[in-house]
Formats: sequence, C-alpha cells, structure tokens
Amino acid sequence: MKKFLVTSILLLGMLIVVGGCDDNNETLDPVPEPPQGVYTVTGDSEVYIWWAGPYDNDIAEFIIYRNDQGPDAPYVEIATRVAEPNPNLDLIFYSDTDRTVQNGTTYWYAVASVDNAGQISELSAENVFDTPRPEGVVSLFDVAENPQVSGFSFAGKVPVSATTSASDVYVDRFEDVFYLNAGYLIFPDTLAFRGYIQDVGYTENFDDIGWSPQNGWSQLNFVEIIQGHTYTILTEDNHYAKMWVTGINTSSGRVDFRWAYQEDEGNPELVAPNQPSEPRQKISKAKALQ
Repeated sequence: MKKFLVTSILLLGMLIVVGGCDDNNETLDPVPEPPQGVYTVTGDSEVYIWWAGPYDNDIAEFIIYRNDQGPDAPYVEIATRVAEPNPNLDLIFYSDTDRTVQNGTTYWYAVASVDNAGQISELSAENVFDTPRPEGVVSLFDVAENPQVSGFSFAGKVPVSATTSASDVYVDRFEDVFYLNAGYLIFPDTLAFRGYIQDVGYTENFDDIGWSPQNGWSQLNFVEIIQGHTYTILTEDNHYAKMWVTGINTSSGRVDFRWAYQEDEGNPELVAPNQPSEPRQKISKAKALQ
C-alpha cells in the first residue's frame, strides 16, 4: 500500500452521521474512492498529471502527491485541484502540471480524493513515475553547405561543427537525399562513429515515441532523413535522445528538427503519455545493443 504524509487538516470527526438516522440505525458517510486512470506526460522541467475522478457527487477536491525515492516511499502533498460539480455521477477528467521538478530526476506521483467532510481517500493505485528531460528545436545544414552548424550536441543543446567530437549527430546530403549520421566527420569523408541511431518511422506527433526501442539500430550508423519521421539516438555516453523532422529545405540545404534528450543516463524515457504498470529500468548501452 502506498504511504503518504497527511498535510491537510481534516474536519472534526472522521465519520459523519448523515440525515435520516436514529440511535439504532446510523448511516455513516463513507471515505471517498480514490481517483483512477492516473498517468503523466513528460515535459521539459515539468510533468503533466492526468486522472479521472470517482463516480461521486460529494468530492470537494483532489490532492496531488509526489516523491523522488520510489513507489514505496512516503508521498508528500505538492498541490490541490478543486473538483467539478458532479450531480449526474459522470466520469470527469482532470489535469495539473508540476513545474517544481528537475530534468533527469525520476518522480513518482499519486492522487487522492477529498470529500466535502474533509475525508481523504487512499492514494491512487497506478504506479506512475516520470523523468522530465530537456527538449527544443534546431535547424541543421548539409555539411557541404555549412559545416559549422551541421552537427548537434545533445548535452550542449546547441548546433556544432560536424568536425568536432562534440557532435552527436550531423546532416549531410548525397544526390539530393539528406542523411542523419551518428557521430562526427573527419575530413575529407571519414565518419567517426559515436553512438547509434535508428529510424522509428513516421509519427503524427513528436510525443508519439515515448520510449526508445531497444533494438533496430542502424548497422551503418546513418539513416535517410524523411519528413515526419522520428529518429532515436543512443549517444556514446549512454544517453537516449530523439529527433523529429519538421521541415526539409532542399534549396538551402537545411533540415528542421524538434528534439528531446534524456539527461538521466541509461533511461530510455523520452516522453510517456501512458505509463507502464511497472517501472522501466535503466538500461546499459551494452544491454541495449544485445
């Protein structure tokens, strides 16, 4: 059972006698049911929390709890959310955003219901955790057009020269086909491999890829750049990243990307719209490449 530190003052009495009772037939107000379907979405220095309230017309608010030690560690209140009126006992969805997190740190979340008598439910049953990570946008150029901004450093979060060892990936072009390379370039035409890359295919949205696949890496360490495709990268120092192609300009030699980079070493989480029931373990590069 999840443990939590009660930080709200309950109204006097844990059990309230409600109307229509006598000395021989007391009707007690039950403790409310916890929220259901709790999940989180990873952001950049923020985590989005979603849940559904119980089928109950006596819910006053919800308490959001968090810890950074694991699902069995005590949870501490970080926020509250006022409940919507629910006279028809509908399924109502709620959300909140935790902006007090640090990228690269894993957090566990739970939510509790509070009724109008001040009674607090058990914590939500789902094992929900999240590791926020930085993201951004970048334009990289064909190395033959502009080598100084053809590479990208995920740790530095900036474009770099394709010829520097700081480059995790770089863009080049052959016969008007663009390629994304894992590594940096040693002139005149030698690729110094750094990390691994794979094309995970077309995605409608940037957040469609929540976890890096653990197999399917390119044997050539480069892939063709295709509009709307997402690419996952495993860097030389065992960090996962992804890049989503948002634009290709053949005339200027420019490719536009949206990117995300997981600062927690060995953690393949890149965004998690639906959390698994059990925590994903950190994965060593050696294991990922087996």
